[in-house]
Amino acid sequence: MGKLDTDSFDEFLESIKQAGVVIFNEAALRERMAEAHNWRFAFTTMVVSGHRAGIFFEDRDQRVNKKKIHRAFAKFKLPKNSEAILATTLNSVH
Repeated sequence: MGKLDTDSFDEFLESIKQAGVVIFNEAALRERMAEAHNWRFAFTTMVVSGHRAGIFFEDRDQRVNKKKIHRAFAKFKLPKNSEAILATTLNSVH
């Protein structure tokens, strides 16, 4: 049998916000993650293409703590490429 995914995406989002990531239209992001079978995949998808739904991630004032973000991604077992995708998004200019 497969393992039930019981990790809270709420805790994950709070972790990256505490690390300095600003999430625009967070309610829509949470809704999509809650509806998804795999919230980790949904999060990564929204980082890549969430702008279509008004979902953006930003490093406001260059205050993101990369070590805290790395710990959050490791703790919640997100795919390895997800962290790099978020970093690219945070470093891009909107």
